[in-house]
Amino acid sequence: MVDVVISVEQARQIVLDNLVPLPSEEIPLTDSAGRILAGDIVADIDLPPFDRARMDGYALQSRDASRPGVILKVAGEVAAGTEFRETLQPGHAVRIMTGAPVPPGADAVQKFEVTEDVEGGVRIDEAVRPGQNIGPRGSEVKRGSTIIPGGTRVSAGEIAVLATFGIARVCVARRPSMALFATGTELVDVDVKPGPAQIRNSNSYALSAYARDAGIEARNLGILPDDPDRLREGIRRGIESDDLLVLSGGVSMGDYDLVKSILLELKAEILFDKVCIHPGKPTVFARRGDRIIFGLPGNPVSVAVTFLMFAYPALLALQGAAEIDLPRVRAVLAGDVTHHPDRRSYFPAKLGIQDGSASVAQLKWVGSSDLVAFRRANALLVIRENVERASKGDLAETVLLPGCAWKMDQG
Repeated sequence: MVDVVISVEQARQIVLDNLVPLPSEEIPLTDSAGRILAGDIVADIDLPPFDRARMDGYALQSRDASRPGVILKVAGEVAAGTEFRETLQPGHAVRIMTGAPVPPGADAVQKFEVTEDVEGGVRIDEAVRPGQNIGPRGSEVKRGSTIIPGGTRVSAGEIAVLATFGIARVCVARRPSMALFATGTELVDVDVKPGPAQIRNSNSYALSAYARDAGIEARNLGILPDDPDRLREGIRRGIESDDLLVLSGGVSMGDYDLVKSILLELKAEILFDKVCIHPGKPTVFARRGDRIIFGLPGNPVSVAVTFLMFAYPALLALQGAAEIDLPRVRAVLAGDVTHHPDRRSYFPAKLGIQDGSASVAQLKWVGSSDLVAFRRANALLVIRENVERASKGDLAETVLLPGCAWKMDQG
């Protein structure tokens, strides 16, 4: 595939085919947010574990209150966390609180609001049907059933479920280690005032943030100048120390684009180096042993798009995630878009909700170096190959960027 332009789908599949799954590890439940479950979670109990009152009221036998106005003797009370051990007798009721076990012999609960305490007991002012206001044992989950499938990314909802079923230690996939280098003699770090012909390195910091969204803490190894010896040593160090190395810059056709030649010197196999994508055509993917390398373009928008389309899903796939791609929606196009049909384009865009419908508008930008315009984007508007023009009102494929909701316009 070297020196051949391949499709986005081909590139994505090559990446996924060359990943070596990572082993699992056991961690405390409190540390599991953001991690990927390494296997199915199975219920060790029924839920609820007993017939449970769904509201405060009186537990009773429904046949005793099949018509309104019946008066029942009150045999006692049961609160959440306690039991009424005796079997409820006909003509009797037990005060019961939400979440408490329903006493043996009772088959319904009538809420307090339609009862009244009277001399000798309680009057039931509405008829009761069997099963009313009771959550039967196992009605939510049966013991032995799968409650969370493997490959799920753990969030607060999963943590609540894991705690409910006694999972104090969670088996998750190991996080891949990831190293970042920005390449280019023109680059200085963020705390340095650029001199003539210099710019600050933004790529490594943006990619670190995207990696964090995929559950990874990347190591920013700094800047490599366009010097063969220093590039070679830095790339070698990154390959040998981490599961995944991401380089930005140095992958195009210029005299100082040295990344590909150095990867070959280091015995890495380059699996593709051109993708039919805009921006980001000169994207490199290589492998050496079980280590993988992405060589991404240097312009900020190009590096963001190519990382999100190829490296981001790789990070999640290495962890065994069931969902590895950014979410996609079909949204109504807010304006006409012209397009060069030789490549698939991912335009910075703003997705919004108006009257319950999703709409997407291409943002004004001046090219793949326009990171200030890209900052306003919460989505990528996808225009596929062989499409010269998309018209206002068309349904458009849209990729939601990490943090999309923070920049969502709602009408």
